[in-house]
Amino acid sequence: MIVEFVVAVGKKEQARGWARVDDGAVVGRGEGAPAAPADVTFTATPADAQALHDGTLDLSVGFMRGQVKMAGDFGALLRLLPLTGGLSPRVSVAEMLPG
Repeated sequence: MIVEFVVAVGKKEQARGWARVDDGAVVGRGEGAPAAPADVTFTATPADAQALHDGTLDLSVGFMRGQVKMAGDFGALLRLLPLTGGLSPRVSVAEMLPG
């Protein structure tokens, strides 16, 4: 699955990056838009993106609170979120963030 992250202030995009997640691991990543459409696209403010990177904000919690917006395949989201949480996440959110 391809996961895209957009960091934006209001409608003004600051950064964009993507990651390919297969078998519970990030197997590729890049800056800008992915070549193929993303299965899930997350949008967050710079402060929330930094908190995701630092691990002080869990992706699931940010999504449920509305701090992190999601567009795309809800089924893919439900497959991804369990991989990013818990005491020993299989997928690091920091690896998927741009920059």
